[in-house]
Amino acid sequence: MLVLEYQTRVVGYGLVLINRGTSLARLYSICTLKEFQGHGLATKLMTELEERTAEDKDCAHLRLEVKADNKGAINLYKKLGYVKFTQKEDYYDDGSTALCFEKRIRTLKKTPRLDIPYHQQGTDFTCGSSCLMMAMRTFNPKCDMSLSNELQIWREATTIFMTSGHGGCGPHGLALSAWRRGYRSEIFLSQTSPMFLNSVRSLEKKKIIELVHKDFVKKIEETNIKIHKKRLTLEDLKEILKKGGVPIVLITTYHFDHNHVPHWVTVTAYDDGFVFIHDPDQEVEHEGVISRVHIPIPEDQFLKISRWGKSKTSATVVVYGE
Repeated sequence: MLVLEYQTRVVGYGLVLINRGTSLARLYSICTLKEFQGHGLATKLMTELEERTAEDKDCAHLRLEVKADNKGAINLYKKLGYVKFTQKEDYYDDGSTALCFEKRIRTLKKTPRLDIPYHQQGTDFTCGSSCLMMAMRTFNPKCDMSLSNELQIWREATTIFMTSGHGGCGPHGLALSAWRRGYRSEIFLSQTSPMFLNSVRSLEKKKIIELVHKDFVKKIEETNIKIHKKRLTLEDLKEILKKGGVPIVLITTYHFDHNHVPHWVTVTAYDDGFVFIHDPDQEVEHEGVISRVHIPIPEDQFLKISRWGKSKTSATVVVYGE
């Protein structure tokens, strides 16, 4: 709780609740005396609350609810950078609607070694190739970022089948695609058997996935791509970023949308106990979607989301400029 005083008199306060186990905090209440309103006290309170909340080692986002007809408060929150992401009907005692806002309060405290550009995937199945394009453009500003190139990389790297819909890029295919374009790459894998095999039921499809996997492995053996048969650790991640590599990590999207879907993201930095990522996802669920650039994730949560499926599979492709 934060209290503002004027001449020993309490003129305003704000209360934030921290939700342990997540990176979220919630503004529970904020109030200033009526005779002191209009002098910037609410802005001062909010700014101070954000700064103090961000000091908590686990907090990255601050959320709040506000009555839909409270135009003054809504304008203040928008001015401070809050973005509406949903609304709740019949939320208050009088039956009125609450608008839900969110703001990222955790930012990078130091400039990362590499300035990794952001690229949003052009389709719902090309997250892997989109991440690889981010990595390649980091070292080559002239890298082709067109949808045509994104699809070409996907065609080279796809594992053919997934749970449903189009196939998804695998680590071997992504590493090969980078190598073919003149980049050095390496892979961290927790298993040597084909990935995503349990995501399909058809025996015929399983055989095709195994065949594609064997072909990828054979082609990698003809290159200088190194495969580390281990899970990527936080120490590995720190060392990779220190050496100037761009890690592309397979995660489960449950952390974001409660769906256990494999998804590639690009790690941009490791700072103050948080792993920062670029998420290429094209899904837009918020009004004025919160930026998917340098998303902060507490290191313990990052370890959880970078383990996919029942077998807790871990896969990372690292790209270097040379």
